[in-house]
Amino acid sequence: MKSSPPTRFSNYKFSIQAGGFSLIEFIIVIVILAILSVAITTIFTDTTVGYLQSENRIKMSSSARIAIEKISREVRTSMPGSVRVNSANTCVEFVPIEVATSYSEIPTTSPDTQITVVERDAATNISGLSTSNLYTMIIPLNSSEVYNTSTGHFAVVGGFTKLGSNLTQVTINSTRFSRTSPQQRIFFVRQPVSYCIVGNRLNRYSDYGFNVSQPDTSSMGTADLVLTDISNSDGSGTTTNLFSYDTGALNRGGILLIEFFLQGRDETVKLEHEVHVRNFP
Repeated sequence: MKSSPPTRFSNYKFSIQAGGFSLIEFIIVIVILAILSVAITTIFTDTTVGYLQSENRIKMSSSARIAIEKISREVRTSMPGSVRVNSANTCVEFVPIEVATSYSEIPTTSPDTQITVVERDAATNISGLSTSNLYTMIIPLNSSEVYNTSTGHFAVVGGFTKLGSNLTQVTINSTRFSRTSPQQRIFFVRQPVSYCIVGNRLNRYSDYGFNVSQPDTSSMGTADLVLTDISNSDGSGTTTNLFSYDTGALNRGGILLIEFFLQGRDETVKLEHEVHVRNFP
């Protein structure tokens, strides 16, 4: 018996079945696409998070570096022997210099109200200085002598009188200086400055006067905010001293070490910086 030849409709049905997907194949494709989608999303997410974290670290480090450089610049140009750190390692104090120059005559045998100072160039010009909170110091040997204004190394400046092209007479409160400088060096300075870490803030204090003992922030008046999000701990047990100072000696400069952690957006960055400080006045 002969079989019937295939009809047009049976060919059509066969072609559809041959070109389609089975359910298993369809599920496999969906699973593969899902895996690829998750992998690509993870890659892009990790890349984005890494970029944002890197940007955050750069911003934190940049802000901290600016603050550290500001402290370093002021400390390096401060009165020799004036740098000191409190017992809690949270404050560094120093006396800023306006002008360092030479004198030709100072009272050493009896108190007087006049000293004569040499002005050699623009850098040693004192005549243009404001006399408000302006003081002069001659060869204090350590921080005790710097901050004790009754030790014979300190005078309050009242005014200036030009005596010639390079000499200026300085009016001071009645003072007898207890020693002379071998190089006849004289410093014109302002009131002390302190950088202190209070909580998570780095503050700058000024214009609070000279104190024999290093003052507490509560007696320093209004603070200028320098930096925030500071800590002496990274949260996992590692701590720092914030400020520490090796006084060195008269023939060797001191070293101020600044180290702290900066925290923000679940990121912690440690910063360390050494400031070399001259000690010989």
